[in-house]
Amino acid sequence: MKQQGITPSIVVVGAGLAGSLLALALARRGTSVALAGSAHPSATALSYGGLPGSAQRSWRRLERWHGPLGLRRSRLVLHGWPGPLRILPAWMQALPTALFPFARVDAPTLAAALSGALERAGVIRWQGTVSRIEPRPGGGWRAIDGDGVPIGRGSESGASRHSRGNPQLVLAAGAANRNLWPDLPDRLRYSWAGVIELDPSALDHEQRQQRWLQPALRGQIVQPLCLRRPPLEAGAAALSEERWIVDAGLAPSGDRILLGQITLVGANADPARPPDPVTMEARLRAGLQELDPQLASLPGTYRQVPVSFCLGGSPLAGPVQNAPGLWVFSGFSGAFAVVPLLAEALADRLVGEVESHRSI
Repeated sequence: MKQQGITPSIVVVGAGLAGSLLALALARRGTSVALAGSAHPSATALSYGGLPGSAQRSWRRLERWHGPLGLRRSRLVLHGWPGPLRILPAWMQALPTALFPFARVDAPTLAAALSGALERAGVIRWQGTVSRIEPRPGGGWRAIDGDGVPIGRGSESGASRHSRGNPQLVLAAGAANRNLWPDLPDRLRYSWAGVIELDPSALDHEQRQQRWLQPALRGQIVQPLCLRRPPLEAGAAALSEERWIVDAGLAPSGDRILLGQITLVGANADPARPPDPVTMEARLRAGLQELDPQLASLPGTYRQVPVSFCLGGSPLAGPVQNAPGLWVFSGFSGAFAVVPLLAEALADRLVGEVESHRSI
């Protein structure tokens, strides 16, 4: 159904994990909200989606509200234990975490389920890609596509309400946020993340028996005891040139397996200028070689996306300074674990802001 001239109370730019969960939280509070895509692909599809025990409660609550979203029981298999433990078989290295409550969100299942959940919630879905944002005459903000068409005109919608007051706009577009509003805080940075996507059905019997691949085929996540990515991102402000690291791991993702993760951080990373994928895949496979040469030789397709993160670890989840009505929701570490709770908290603040404008 098409509706012309609808101006939602809140526009969320970015239809990945953060933007979608925020839109659902806003709609559940009875707010007219529109969700628009951005120029860069979401990093959600390349995430392992691992959840410690406390984060699982948030996802179970989301599934009670919106139906199945891909939550799966899982186990965490850690490698890189000190001393003689590091040479033990994979199943034995998994024993220290056997009683640790762990789950995962299957990203392809989530992506498929979100479309229906957003429609049922009445979120206005804008199929265009936001190329810029601009202030509205009299206050508030609007998003504009490449053809100069503002959001809310010709949008697909499950809602029929016209809003009053000045529309609020939330930047939840990950690596595209700074392109849309350059004056975001300097601690919001970008890296490039890449994985190798394996098709298990294309592997022969011997390849499928690889010791680290076996846990992933059983729905478990394999990752290092000490991840290298967080320290690299934490030191990004001091970098004078590009640096990259590899975290050797595996995770199920739909009918595929995600192999490894390479992270590239630069002094002035530009999400619009991707690194050479051939070079990045070679680096990733070299990092996997340290864990197991057989693992590094498995055939697959290399994929990479720009990823936002924040220096200091705390994400941006609130109003943008010196830009009334503009908000940002970005820069998460462990997004699947923290976004559900942060989306609920930010939704409360946004609804309060909308109501305060209506009362004026």
